Amino acid sequence: MNNERTVEHMGFAFADPDVLTEAQREAVAEHRRSVKIESRKHSLREMREDAQLSQVELATSLKLSVDRVARMEAGDLDRVQVATLRRYVEAMGGRLKVKAVGEAIHVDLG
Repeated sequence: MNNERTVEHMGFAFADPDVLTEAQREAVAEHRRSVKIESRKHSLREMREDAQLSQVELATSLKLSVDRVARMEAGDLDRVQVATLRRYVEAMGGRLKVKAVGEAIHVDLG
């Protein structure tokens, strides 16, 4: 890496966060958001596909629009009600777990 201070770990070089520029910090934050969204996208879609359901079939059974199911699978969960997400998961035989994570405390909410 171009930064003076890096940490080598298992063949990967990581920059010392203290020497990153603001633009590099923003790029790292954007990458983390992207990874989180892609993880959601892969997981929900994979769950539906494992249940051998199409988006249309799932949307029909949940009484949602296909567009809404597609947006959920694309990681757009910020405005989804917990009850809707629970119904989505339960329609495929799963169970939704919600966890609040703080600095010192983690609480399972159901």
